[in-house]
Amino acid sequence: MEEWVKLTVETDLVLTEMLEERLKAEGIPVLVKKEAAGSIYGLTSGPLAEAKILVPSDRLHEAKNIIKERSTEEEQP
Repeated sequence: MEEWVKLTVETDLVLTEMLEERLKAEGIPVLVKKEAAGSIYGLTSGPLAEAKILVPSDRLHEAKNIIKERSTEEEQP
């Protein structure tokens, strides 16, 4: 059985979806666990919209590098 570990926690629904899709595009399996209250009430930002992005433990290093690359791309003018 695969062990899943936390890659990051996001409070922005759009950013969560972007990260999820980017990781999947790179072939990394992803699980997103959303805060139950936020899901029920349709919250899309803030603490009640918190989402934990999980990846298999053996892919954590690779996933961190992808997130780091994405951050670097966003900082460039």
